[in-house]
Amino acid sequence: MSFIKKITRKNKDGTTKEYYAEVESVRIGNKVRHRYIRSLGSNPNKPGNFPLERMQFSYLALRLMQGELTPKDVFDMLENMGHPFTRDTLEKMGIRYDFEKKTFSIYLFYHKKSKISLQKDVRSVRKKSTLKKQSKER
Repeated sequence: MSFIKKITRKNKDGTTKEYYAEVESVRIGNKVRHRYIRSLGSNPNKPGNFPLERMQFSYLALRLMQGELTPKDVFDMLENMGHPFTRDTLEKMGIRYDFEKKTFSIYLFYHKKSKISLQKDVRSVRKKSTLKKQSKER
């Protein structure tokens, strides 16, 4: 049974960053170790990579070559595979093939908001709340 593990990394400047990974417990001899399954990035609700079966890969490859693949199709396929995630604006998708293990995986790249746009969103929320307070006072 797999579970999500939080990994905290300390940068050279003293700041810390949290990453998440899907792992499972495996007994090796007398010790229990975590076996790494996949990385979930810095947000476990938006994982970046998923393992694919051959049939799913062929479906994706066919739809890509036809130019008919949409982010909704990718999200629907992943939901049918049983992978939990949050739907968001999908920017890019990559497919990886491991020659040694002969496995396929899909990588999703979401549209990231810059710090500047996040600050603008916070300012707009503050302005709206002050405008509401002012209108209530009148």
